[in-house]
Amino acid sequence: MTPSRSNTGRDAKRDDAATPTTAPILLEHEREVLEALRALQFGTLEITVHQSRIVQITRSEKVRF
Repeated sequence: MTPSRSNTGRDAKRDDAATPTTAPILLEHEREVLEALRALQFGTLEITVHQSRIVQITRSEKVRF
């Protein structure tokens, strides 16, 4: 009986490369949160939630000289 090969090392990388990755499907409000976060360099991002739903996104950014 031959030992089974596990996907470790070089073989694992090859298997991962062969599998196409798909971006997760985001809802509109999730996309808005990510866009606000990516556009922020220094500051805060406040997300207001009511009854498990995002109702407001507030972005405050500080500019220092």
